[in-house]
Amino acid sequence: MKGKISASKWFQKLKSVKNLEIIIAVILALIAIAVYFAISMKGEVSASGRSLEMTDSEKRVAEMISAISGIGDARVLITSAEDKTLLGVVVVAEGVQSMDNRVKIIRLVEKATGATVDQIEIFEKEIGG
Repeated sequence: MKGKISASKWFQKLKSVKNLEIIIAVILALIAIAVYFAISMKGEVSASGRSLEMTDSEKRVAEMISAISGIGDARVLITSAEDKTLLGVVVVAEGVQSMDNRVKIIRLVEKATGATVDQIEIFEKEIGG
């Protein structure tokens, strides 16, 4: 089989190409870039490699936060270490300007996730954004 391949006209033409290694490297780089973009287009991925879609538990907490009077749309990110230790909870929601609403969110997140106050961060979400 090896003899047939090395004797083929295609293989002989390929061997005679100048800078073959550079051409192969460029082709491999283009393939790698295409694969990267194909993966990134399939689903948004954060820098950590985690999908930007909320998990079911994050969606449930976000829905509960959005149900609080005065709070609009909410997004939640719950981060954990590899050993499942809770690292923190990030909340981005509309209507968190008031301290009363922030306290309500903190209490809800504490109960829903087991996070402590120092593990919870709340950020204001642009209305309609």
